Amino acid sequence: LVDSKNPDKSLRVKNIKLRGEYSSGLVIPLSEFPEQFTETCVVGEDVTTLLGVTKYIKEMPANLSGENIGDFPSHLASKTDEDNGLNDPSLVEKVLSAEPYITITQKLDGSSITIVVEDGIITQVCSRNLSKKDTENSLFWRSAKKLKIPNGWSGIIQGELCGNGIQKNNLKLQDVRIFVFQIKTKDSIYMSYDKMAEFCKEELNCDVVPLIATLEISATVKIWVDPLQKLQELADRQRYESGLVGEGIVVRPSSYPRSFESRRPLGFKLINRNYKD
Repeated sequence: LVDSKNPDKSLRVKNIKLRGEYSSGLVIPLSEFPEQFTETCVVGEDVTTLLGVTKYIKEMPANLSGENIGDFPSHLASKTDEDNGLNDPSLVEKVLSAEPYITITQKLDGSSITIVVEDGIITQVCSRNLSKKDTENSLFWRSAKKLKIPNGWSGIIQGELCGNGIQKNNLKLQDVRIFVFQIKTKDSIYMSYDKMAEFCKEELNCDVVPLIATLEISATVKIWVDPLQKLQELADRQRYESGLVGEGIVVRPSSYPRSFESRRPLGFKLINRNYKD
């Protein structure tokens, strides 16, 4: 797995179609791995460092980078990267058995934004990994300041910053907008989708990620032969209102219970295998 023309270049593993079938990864014989891998590693161990594997993260567009003041405030909020259901069947089972209903929302392709609010005042605005400086040219701060924060309200607002100049702007927006996908109150409780949508409409005056479906587990998932496959097929059919292929879906128990492992609302994502980023 080396680029012959540029051996130092990192190679990315991503979804492709081979002979009409989806391929989402690699199967490699143990003989291709370093000796210490087969001698000392055990099932379940994280071997990414040993193998030189890193997670692919999209490069932030220059118009979004701005100035930074520090790292993401992980002590206040969790980072927004959902776990892929295809990588963790046990997580899928946990989500699908947690409550009588699940909520499925559309995954938007933009730039993650986290807004920290204390007593009605925005105190931090962050990208996926960094806290941004409040400057005139900061698109993150300009977008956050458009929200109508209620007096005295405290919490964490997290969403996707989408629009002109961000990624490929697959939504084909003329402006830049925040699409909220989770809100944590000062009591560390996440709003359900319905409460979040109402709060965004009545208070914040902003968008919320599109709702695809609310499904009753007993009438759907429990009678499906392969629930994960059915949900993946739903992800593969996603298109944005613009008509372009959508990135995928996010599945959660409908009350948005908090996961103690990730500190995010319990849930998982499924990427549209027809999506090209």
